[in-house]
Amino acid sequence: MQEQQPEAPALRVSVVIVTHNVAGVLRRCLAALEASPDRAQIELIVVDNGSRDGCQSIDSEFSGVTVLRLPHHCGLTTARNIGIRTAKGEFILLLSPAVVLEPGALTKLADRLVDDSTALAVTPLLLDESGAVATKVRMLPTAEQAKACWRDPAGLPVVALESDWELHDGAALLIRRRSLQGINYLDEKYGEYWIDVELAYQIRRAGKKIALAQDIKGTLLPSAQVLSRDPGIRASFAADAANGAAVYLGKRFGFMTGLLFRIQMIFVALLRLLTMQDPGYALALLSRLINGERIDGKVNQFN
Repeated sequence: MQEQQPEAPALRVSVVIVTHNVAGVLRRCLAALEASPDRAQIELIVVDNGSRDGCQSIDSEFSGVTVLRLPHHCGLTTARNIGIRTAKGEFILLLSPAVVLEPGALTKLADRLVDDSTALAVTPLLLDESGAVATKVRMLPTAEQAKACWRDPAGLPVVALESDWELHDGAALLIRRRSLQGINYLDEKYGEYWIDVELAYQIRRAGKKIALAQDIKGTLLPSAQVLSRDPGIRASFAADAANGAAVYLGKRFGFMTGLLFRIQMIFVALLRLLTMQDPGYALALLSRLINGERIDGKVNQFN
């Protein structure tokens, strides 16, 4: 009689990591995950946004990793959705490649989410390499704060925490897969920026919160990604950030708020062009803002 093979443990957590030319930090991130004591219950998915530095072939170094190779930079939102739809775990961890989690963190995060009925998602406490707290807890931005953020598309202004509605910087967020399915996945009107704010907003609308698990830790590494000096690429990222802010403003504060912000940004770019401030960049930015272009080149109509 043939001996029955033991069943493989069910996948509990699927880790979705979106990459673009960050192979150095990605290796440290994956090495920590591969060493997890609960590795058999973890699915590792890397969605690569057209890298050229080794991210796209990281599965040759980590055989237990699934790499989904995108032909070009499709933006964080689209890439995450591709990873989420591929994932098989009960829980999804949206993880930055610059985060190194402590051993056993995934099981602890999943257990914490199960135990906390007030939370729809949970995030660990991230420290920098010197041991200082790197996690940023912010309130959802007001309309004026959202407009101001466009000048620095990489981040939001820090606001003192005054309630249970927590917003973090999107570096590590664990949420149930069925919760993401319930909101029809991530809204692809967003490209590279603002999707973390949108997700926090959706969690708040559901009457839940993002729980900060201060006893579950990870290290946030400095990103090695270098932004291009090419005016067209710079304009694509800037226009994508403006588009994301406009989408968020329109959804949360009304159609006219989002529309007026778009028009304001178009005039800002036009003024830069007329005064010859970095004209190559200004012309590219103006064109992309008028079209409502995201980082992947797709166009959003005024919403």
